[in-house]
Amino acid sequence: MTIRATLSMSLNGDKPRNILVIGVGNPMRSDDGVGPYVVECIEARRLKGVKVRVTQQLHVEDLESMLDFEKVILVDASVAGQPIDIRQVKGTKDLTVSSSHHLSPAMYVSLAQSIYKKDLPLQLCSVRGDSFEVGDKISPHVLACAKEAVELICSLIES
Repeated sequence: MTIRATLSMSLNGDKPRNILVIGVGNPMRSDDGVGPYVVECIEARRLKGVKVRVTQQLHVEDLESMLDFEKVILVDASVAGQPIDIRQVKGTKDLTVSSSHHLSPAMYVSLAQSIYKKDLPLQLCSVRGDSFEVGDKISPHVLACAKEAVELICSLIES
C-alpha cells in the first residue's frame, strides 16, 4: 500500500479515536533510535486519543494490550528500502518463532487472529537508517526523514 493510500484511510468519526504509536529501537545504536525519536515528537504534540510507547524490541507479552486500540502504528528503523515507508502489516502463515521474546510485526497480526480471533489493525512506519553503530546521535539525513515521518504519521492519525 502506498503512503498516499494509507493516508487516505480514515477512522470512524462516530467515536473518539484510540490509537497507539510504538517506537521500536535502541537509542544507543545511532539511527536505530529513530523509532523512539519519532514517538517522542508525536507525544510532544499531545494528540487527543493517542498513546505512545517505546520499546527496544517487540515482545509477545505486548500483543494483548495492542488489541485494545483501533489502530496501532509501529515506528522502526530499517536497513534497506525507501527512506520512509508506511504500510499496513499483513499476517504470515509461518507461525514459527525462533524466540518467544521477539516477534515480527507480521507475526503479531497472525497471532492476534490465531489466539484471540481478532484483527490487529497494525501499520508499520519504517525509516531507513544509515548507521547502527554504538552512539546516541541520529545521522542528519535520518533525522530529516524522521521529521517527515512525524508529519506523515500525524496526518494518518488526523485522517
